[in-house]
Amino acid sequence: MRVVTPTDMRKRLGEILDAASAGERILIERDHKPIAWLISPEDGRRFDDKQTRIARSLAALDRLRELSKQLAAEHPNPDDGLTDAEWIQQEREHRMDRIDGLVHPSPEEEE
Repeated sequence: MRVVTPTDMRKRLGEILDAASAGERILIERDHKPIAWLISPEDGRRFDDKQTRIARSLAALDRLRELSKQLAAEHPNPDDGLTDAEWIQQEREHRMDRIDGLVHPSPEEEE
């Protein structure tokens, strides 16, 4: 990475443009503070592509957040006082009871 001043840019513009077009990144500083980057067109396209991907990702996250709110409104959590872990355990036990009922006939069916 090369650092140049606006004065350097005026004196050696052709050389600096050749370096940037060859892929070198040039930082332009005034009073030791960065004011601009000079990059190749390929780097510029990659930057634009990255910005587009970031924007699409953020939009997708916004849509997911809205979907989450919609699902929470349509399917509220039951207020049964159970924690998630307790609810899962209860569901497992209920399913196991149903499976056991299918595997082992009830006493009425044996007669």
